[in-house]
Amino acid sequence: MISEHFALGTMLAAPTHAFPYVDGMSAFVLLSGLVLGLVYGGWIARFSLDYAYRRLARRVAVLYLCQLAVSLVAVAAAFAGHRWLTLLPMPDSWAEGVLWAATMRYLPSGGNILLLYMLLLISAFALFPALMRNWWPLVLGASTALYVFAQVGSPGWFYIMSSTDGAPIQNWAAWQFMFVPAVVVGWKWREWQVADRIARYLPALVVASIALWFAFHFVIDVGPWRSIESEFADKVDFAPARAVGAWVLIPTLYGIFGLLLSWWRRDWLRPLVMTGSRSLDSYVLQAIALILVPIHVAHRPWDSATVVVVTVLVFGACWGWAELRRGMGITKLHKLPGQVPEILRTVSR
Repeated sequence: MISEHFALGTMLAAPTHAFPYVDGMSAFVLLSGLVLGLVYGGWIARFSLDYAYRRLARRVAVLYLCQLAVSLVAVAAAFAGHRWLTLLPMPDSWAEGVLWAATMRYLPSGGNILLLYMLLLISAFALFPALMRNWWPLVLGASTALYVFAQVGSPGWFYIMSSTDGAPIQNWAAWQFMFVPAVVVGWKWREWQVADRIARYLPALVVASIALWFAFHFVIDVGPWRSIESEFADKVDFAPARAVGAWVLIPTLYGIFGLLLSWWRRDWLRPLVMTGSRSLDSYVLQAIALILVPIHVAHRPWDSATVVVVTVLVFGACWGWAELRRGMGITKLHKLPGQVPEILRTVSR
């Protein structure tokens, strides 16, 4: 996401965006569902459903506060004369801006996916009892049926809007097709031996990914179906090319990185591992940086050197924060306020 938002169209972003129609948001949603199913399934087995519900409710609250923080920064940017950075309307007053932010109706470009994530997490309150009863085929069937319906003709309430009069930014009924099946896979991760299966079939996954790249690139992206690309690859509606691409490529990358980590020292990939382990923190930091950096650090448009420096610095900030959380033992964001004095004392030494 950092390379997409800060360096899209440059060589710096090319390695992470070489595969058409699969981006950081797709990976974020899928991996979030996978981890949710894996971790919360374990908690339910070890403790209880009520315990998992309490943890899930706190997670939803943290997501709300994170999205609120990003939205309030966008409101402040608008009143500072930088509304063009957020692609959002101008509130008539500070009170209206704060109200829009608090009611999730002021979602800036590059910082607007946490509301979708909240809705998906809330759906887990219904998913967990079904999975406890081993109704996973019903869950997968319902998720697939909802996705198909969303592709055929979505009503207006399926869409998340960026603002009161803004454009739709996500179709939650379509995007759930990344999240809900991933929750099922995470829930069944050990029983189905998913990691072993990915390792076993990794050559086939690599071949399938390469074949999909050629098909997407030469048929849709620059090929004869270019004129109807939105029917196959629209991001708002998470069209079929995006769904198929993500469900093939992301397991392939998981298998490849697992293979690399078995050969290399883990520290060689530490920056990616650490920022990935704190993906929510990294997302919030880059979303705020996307607004603040052009105002206070380097005014746009940026030349190539500035793009590289800014992108590396933002990634470095995300990595540094992840290392700080580990070093300070900040395991949960909702506990952060109570640990701020200790953090400040450590940093000032």
